[in-house]
Formats: sequence, structure tokens, C-alpha cells
Amino acid sequence: MLEFWFDPQTPIFKKIFIFIAIAIATILLYRMQPLAYSAILMFVATGVIFLICRYCKLHFAAKKPTGIVYRILTWVPIALLLALIFKNMTQGEILIPGAQGIGFMALAVCLFSPLSLLHQNNTKKVS
Repeated sequence: MLEFWFDPQTPIFKKIFIFIAIAIATILLYRMQPLAYSAILMFVATGVIFLICRYCKLHFAAKKPTGIVYRILTWVPIALLLALIFKNMTQGEILIPGAQGIGFMALAVCLFSPLSLLHQNNTKKVS
């Protein structure tokens, strides 16, 4: 989920292009059927929680990727996202609010992790 953003092999222009595409799609969906501001903030908070869980997975649970802590840190953002999508379902319509919410979450992940754009892969071997 959004691993392209954190991959040092992905060029910066490709990351920016994908970010712009996500922003345009989210804005178009918002213009079609706007979510409430509280719902937008909840999706943004889910993006921040995703970043926190990702950081914890990388630094605290990476030694045992099959352990319960790693699995919990993987499923917490997904469960929050699904709960918010179903909470914001209006009159049986789930597609537009859900896609819009995922867009806001992805934008939050990209905006709150700007250092991943500057991260360069320095794996040159010194002879």
C-alpha cells in the first residue's frame, strides 16, 4: 500500500506525477459528492496512523515479520480505512465516498512523509 512512495529506486518525477494524479482524482470525486470535513479529517488521520504503523514495523517489528506485532501493525490502518469507508457510506453508495477517502488518505501519506522524496539510495561499494 503506497510502497512506491517510499521506494528509493522510484524517480522523484514519477512520485510527483502519481501524487498529482491522486490529487486530481480526489478533487474530482470531491466535486461530484463532497465528504463532510470531519470525514476528510478522519481519513487524513488514518494516513498519519498508516505512517506511524509503517515506522513501527520498520524499526521495532522488522526482525520478526511473521510475529503478531508486525501483523497488528499491518492490519490496523486497513481496518481503520475500511471502518471509515463503511461509516461514510450514504444511502447504499460506497464507491465515491470510499474512493474519495482512500484518495485523502493517500494524499496525507504523501504530504506527511516528504523526506521519502529526498531519500537517495547510496549503496555504492567502496573499493
